[in-house]
Amino acid sequence: MSSEGESDQDAVENAGNDNNAQAVAADPAEAAPSPSDENVESETKSVAAAGSGGEAGDVAASAGASDNAGKEEQEATDAEGDHEGHEPTYPPSKDLTLEDVHNPRNLTWDELEMHLYEWEEEATSVNEYLDMRVIEKLRHGWEDDGWEEESEDEEEEEEKPKSWLSRLKNTAHHDDGSKTKVEFKKGPTHYLNLTDDAAHVVEFYAPWCPHCQDYKWDYVEVAAEVQRRSITPVQFHAVSCDVYYAICATYTIGGFPTILGWKVGDSKAIRGIEMNEDENIEPDMVGEMLELDMAHEAVQLFDWGIEGEEKKNAIMEKLTQQGHRAAAKKLSWHEHEPHTHNDRYHNAALSLAFAIKSQLFQTVTADGKVETKRKRALVDFLNLLEWASPQSWKLRTGFVKELQWKVDTDAVKDRGAVESLIDGDMDRHRSLGTEDIWGFVNAGGRGWKGKVFGRPQEELVKEDKHWTKTCTHSVPAKGFTCGLWNLFHILTIGSSKPEHEMYGFYRSYFVSPHHVAETIRNFVAYFFSCDVCRTNFLNMYENCGHGHCDRLKSEITTGLTDGSDPSRMELALWLWEVHNSVNARLMKEAALRQNREVTPEETLASNFPTKKMCPDCWLDENMTKWDNATVFRFLDDWYWPNNEPADKQFKSVIAGAAGLEEKIPIDVDIHDDGFRGEKTVKSSTSPSSSLGKGFASLFCFIVFSLLAVAAVQQKRRERRKKFIDSRFVKKKQGCF
Repeated sequence: MSSEGESDQDAVENAGNDNNAQAVAADPAEAAPSPSDENVESETKSVAAAGSGGEAGDVAASAGASDNAGKEEQEATDAEGDHEGHEPTYPPSKDLTLEDVHNPRNLTWDELEMHLYEWEEEATSVNEYLDMRVIEKLRHGWEDDGWEEESEDEEEEEEKPKSWLSRLKNTAHHDDGSKTKVEFKKGPTHYLNLTDDAAHVVEFYAPWCPHCQDYKWDYVEVAAEVQRRSITPVQFHAVSCDVYYAICATYTIGGFPTILGWKVGDSKAIRGIEMNEDENIEPDMVGEMLELDMAHEAVQLFDWGIEGEEKKNAIMEKLTQQGHRAAAKKLSWHEHEPHTHNDRYHNAALSLAFAIKSQLFQTVTADGKVETKRKRALVDFLNLLEWASPQSWKLRTGFVKELQWKVDTDAVKDRGAVESLIDGDMDRHRSLGTEDIWGFVNAGGRGWKGKVFGRPQEELVKEDKHWTKTCTHSVPAKGFTCGLWNLFHILTIGSSKPEHEMYGFYRSYFVSPHHVAETIRNFVAYFFSCDVCRTNFLNMYENCGHGHCDRLKSEITTGLTDGSDPSRMELALWLWEVHNSVNARLMKEAALRQNREVTPEETLASNFPTKKMCPDCWLDENMTKWDNATVFRFLDDWYWPNNEPADKQFKSVIAGAAGLEEKIPIDVDIHDDGFRGEKTVKSSTSPSSSLGKGFASLFCFIVFSLLAVAAVQQKRRERRKKFIDSRFVKKKQGCF
């Protein structure tokens, strides 16, 4: 993503969660539309006659990817590697009991034999497509129709029409290719019921098909590797045509296994891209065909093996042109127009919402609750959003505040509850009839361009749920990491502002630059779904990347200043340096994948802001050294709105803090039971206790002053009374 979080590549240093939130199992209620009762009943008898293997199920975690280069040797020796112990295991052995196999849905043996993946615990990177309504129909058929009993009347058996499964098996034939050819008879149309906010890869198979049995573990490995590296949400599924005959017929499946793919947002009413028409799929092939935003790992240059000076020169010229195009593309992303505050805040809001809904319930406790560390990471991040984001950002007073309360009280029970919160906030926003997209910020006059009036609300509803072109660059699968970078930059700028720091201090939050960085680090660790991206970011952080261990202090400055303290800039500049280093690394990795060295032009183009965007950000004409103070002012202008109307509480805190400027060092100590399971810095003096002492002292001073004033006034009254009394006595004495 671009330095402000806008490139499709740039998020690779960011992070998220333990596995790729992309592989979420279909809930039974959300599964494919079941066939009509008549169709299911007719299918029921034949499906059961099919004995085939596997189960149905839930959702997936990432598994390790195999080394393709050593796969053949591993298979030959059968000694080690990802396929060890993964010889075809179909059907599940009936010498075992149901308790001995992975069976989360409590299916029967007959039902298990209709699937290939669900009963394999090591195959959880693939979601076995399951519709319990269809399974219930099958069970009803087995119980009521007596399909298991063999007919004693041979003539009656001969007259009985062949079931669809029998026809399917009879038409199946094997060739020298990688598929078993079959013919489906067209029937009622039934489409897959899959989400639109993720890309989908679906294998259509038959459990009795030898090609499917042999390919099973290759498919599992590809799924695990793509999920490990993909930043774009992507789910892998397997559909047993022994069970979902109507779905397979709808998509005109002509052989097993057939793998179809749908890009993010593609309609499932249209047949997807056939991905294994000529060859089996590979991770990079999946990413390219579905336009996924994939993290890449370092590769080595290799010798082209070209002889002849002329051919070598032609190759070098081609590589040079590739470098020019890559640099120009990166510059165009940075300098995309229009690029407004509204774009940045909307994209940040969408990425926040997606990260939470996809990762919050990725791992849960035995009683179904969010694990403690994940919950704490989210609560801390929501608190950071409350005090370090603009007061004029509607997301802060809507979705964030509601989620804060519900997460803190364990009122959010599942992903559906999070999605309801997001949809509800979008609906409330749209009900106002505004032409601003969801997540907008009241930015005032600065940088406010490109707003189009008179658009229908239906069009705006769609825009509410999609990242803008400043992040996606017209590729729908991209946008998440760009928005997340935007969000982090907004928070580091906001936390540098004295009034926001004072407000956070008053609200009893840890507001030092060190604690803000820790909060971002923990959010990355638990809410970024790309394993490679998360690992890169965490490794950088744990190794004090860009000097944050020395640069970011654990002490805070209370009171309002002019903001000129250089230490206030360090957090925002540190994150900016991290982001630019990610851009440069990604540019270098992209060049290596083309078997060439990255050019100086590309390295310079990866920097944000560009010379065109901020001519004064460089100290020299050769653009070798940044002017940090100017860069900070640019970042402040780029990410922070000019107009920031505040609520009453914020105003009262700032008014009460005016004139107070004392530095309060917070003593820190190292403890072993830290939030991250390792040694972390924890304040021994909390903001609330320091603030309480300050208010207590002020209160005592005020009370003492009032008492002193009251005592002085009382003495004056007593003296005046004595004077009046003495005059009265003298008068009386004169009259007598």
